Amino acid sequence: MTNKPSSSLALLLLLLLLVPRADAHIGMCVPLVAAKLVAPAVLVKLLKVHSISMVRLFAPVPGILTALKGTGIMAMVGVANEHIVPLSLGGQDAALRWLKMQVLPFLDPKQLRYLGVGNEVLHLADALVIPHVVPAMNNLHKALQQLGLDGAVKISSPLASNILGVSMPPSAGAFNPLSLPLVRPMLKFLQDTGSPLMVNTYPFQTFTQNPLNQALNFFLFHQNAPPVKDNGRSYTNILDAIVDAMVAAMERQGFSGIPVSVTGTGWPMAGNNKAATPANAAAFVQGVVQRALEGTGTPMRPKQGMEVFLSNMFNHRNNSGNETNHEVHLGFFNLDGTPAVNATFGLAH
Repeated sequence: MTNKPSSSLALLLLLLLLVPRADAHIGMCVPLVAAKLVAPAVLVKLLKVHSISMVRLFAPVPGILTALKGTGIMAMVGVANEHIVPLSLGGQDAALRWLKMQVLPFLDPKQLRYLGVGNEVLHLADALVIPHVVPAMNNLHKALQQLGLDGAVKISSPLASNILGVSMPPSAGAFNPLSLPLVRPMLKFLQDTGSPLMVNTYPFQTFTQNPLNQALNFFLFHQNAPPVKDNGRSYTNILDAIVDAMVAAMERQGFSGIPVSVTGTGWPMAGNNKAATPANAAAFVQGVVQRALEGTGTPMRPKQGMEVFLSNMFNHRNNSGNETNHEVHLGFFNLDGTPAVNATFGLAH
């Protein structure tokens, strides 16, 4: 069946086109399955056309890193969960070898912004991996020091936002006690190295689990959403609330001043829930992009702009028919660079 043209998605991509690179805090996530299938030239062209200044790869992909070289586009390169233990047990030498073999031959070091060690390890990795996350981060940091890159390249580990045991109101934010054996030493590392806490957050999941707790408009950045009042602060959207709950949770553990980077967020365009629509996906991402355009911070950190990676750059559905997995309905483009819906977007190229 052919999808009807979506004016909401057209507006979304037009808004992305208007993001000025000089002020950009917007990146795109490219999951590994798509990164291995998409033509690197297609990916880089789309990033350039839409003035997206950052890209997140979940593991090194030599062809994409090579295509990025010299473009000025910054990269976040991930360490796959299965490589964490070898980087932990192998010490600084293993970390240096990984950098020299997997990343630095292909990408200008000046374009390497972040190394993301694992992805949502508390939920996606084997329990035996978790104690090795921070040691692997330390070894990579020592390797970067040896290369003279530790000042420019920051290391963190993207965590799922449900590491919060309490998220509302934001000032009451607190980590789930079960996450603390990993989170506490990680926060110490982040503070010592000037690196951000990385969090993946998909508010659609929060909405579907608690649809009566907050109005849908609050999740979609609508101006008529009833604000959440919290100790004299006013929250008009869910993303600000989640980020500030993370800030409060860190402060509750004795760590202040650590930046928060949203390393994955989005809203599904379809699925088995009536809130998963192209219009709602466009509204959510437009709200995120507008925040980047304005450079505004959250109520707790009003002077610190928000850095966000949108999920996902590419639609990579596997035709599994699993309508309960809304991640398969994230994605702006098909693997050939065409829009993920059959629509004429009318963008200037």
